[in-house]
Amino acid sequence: MELSRHASVRKQQRGFQADDIDLITRFGTPVKRPGNVVEYRMTQKQKKHLIQALDRVEKKAVLLRDNEETILTLYNLDKRKRKGE
Repeated sequence: MELSRHASVRKQQRGFQADDIDLITRFGTPVKRPGNVVEYRMTQKQKKHLIQALDRVEKKAVLLRDNEETILTLYNLDKRKRKGE
C-alpha cells in the first residue's frame, strides 16, 4: 500500500509502524467517510478478538504448495517441529 506524503509525515509524528497500518487495515472495521474515503478503525472489542485468535493458533501450522494457492495440510506443532522458535 502506498503512503501519501502527508500520511508518511503523520506516521512518523504519531508513532505508527508499518505493521500497525497493516493490522488496522486488515482486521479493523471499515467506515465510509465523506469525500469518497474509508476509515479503518481498531476497537477494544476487535483487539480482544484478535488476541484470542492469536492465542488459539499458537503452535499450529499450515503447509502450502510453493505457489501459496493450495493448502496441503494443517497440523499442530510438536517440540521437534518448532525449531524456528
